[in-house]
Amino acid sequence: MKTLPKPLSIADVAFIVGGEALGDLAHEVTGVADLADAGPSDAVFLENRKYTALAATAPAGCLFLAPELKGTPCAAKGKVIVDEPRAAFAKLVRMIDEHGRTKVLPTHSPKASIHGKAALGPNVSVGDFVVIERGAAVGENTIIMPQVYIGVNAKVGRNCLIYPQVVIREDCVVGDGVIIHPGAVIGADGFGFLTDKKTGRHTKIPQIGNVVVEAGCEIGANVTIDRGAVGSTVVKSGTQIDNLVQIGHNAKLGRDCVVVSQTGIAGSTTIGNNVILAGQAGVAGHLTIGDGAIITAQTGVMSDVPPKSVLFGSPGRPHREAFKLQALFSRLPELFDKVKELEKKLGASAKT
Repeated sequence: MKTLPKPLSIADVAFIVGGEALGDLAHEVTGVADLADAGPSDAVFLENRKYTALAATAPAGCLFLAPELKGTPCAAKGKVIVDEPRAAFAKLVRMIDEHGRTKVLPTHSPKASIHGKAALGPNVSVGDFVVIERGAAVGENTIIMPQVYIGVNAKVGRNCLIYPQVVIREDCVVGDGVIIHPGAVIGADGFGFLTDKKTGRHTKIPQIGNVVVEAGCEIGANVTIDRGAVGSTVVKSGTQIDNLVQIGHNAKLGRDCVVVSQTGIAGSTTIGNNVILAGQAGVAGHLTIGDGAIITAQTGVMSDVPPKSVLFGSPGRPHREAFKLQALFSRLPELFDKVKELEKKLGASAKT
């Protein structure tokens, strides 16, 4: 069971998150939970109206609510009204995480292979079977977990957390405060080759660029970010990448983007700031997606996308147009039958 460092009254919780407390202000909260699993000592949050019926019966200790949902019936002992319920809930989760996390001591495992010309900053932790090659550098307070590979002249910043079996290949750069989850590969060769028009045989084009991941990014498990053919593949600061994402060579992702699982981004595409690419989105190469665009799940992007657009479908269309077309597609059998009926009335033969 994950618990807070100490029990907090609902009044205390409201003070910590900057909200308004209602109900039994002395009631104590000791942990957090999902709304469906909450007990009388758990803090929960509600931001989606579809769960209001559940809130009315869930025996939680403390329920975070947005101001517009202040009057929502709930079985919790108390409410905390706050502008961003999820963010308030996350504050308690962080308190639990920081209290319960096992401290990693800054040690270098004798089973690690650290080249004599690699540079490690103060308080770096290096786990078993890590390989750090010649000319690589790791900044202070970074944790390198077991079986990580850091290639020749690669750079990893300060306060990073690199989980087991991550590969950061030669010349790649990882900024401060980056988290990389297991199995991610930063800097694999881009998918570049020449095809002989006469024989049909493929010849590899050497990929001599690198990858730059700026500060504050998080890279999910089994993500692959290919190195530039020449130049850099870039992921700018604050971008969050889910598991199983593929980013092609020389792609450029802007600041604070969200890229959800199984998305594929082809080479040399430029993605602006604050773009959302939902699950299984696919983006063709050499395109530009403008700032603030939202590419919904399973959308295929085949052309440039203006800023703040919302696309749906494959090929991707503005979402209103796409939904209208979906509605029309569902009526095609009915419309076809009507056309056949009209043709008969006009004395024409029906066409199949």
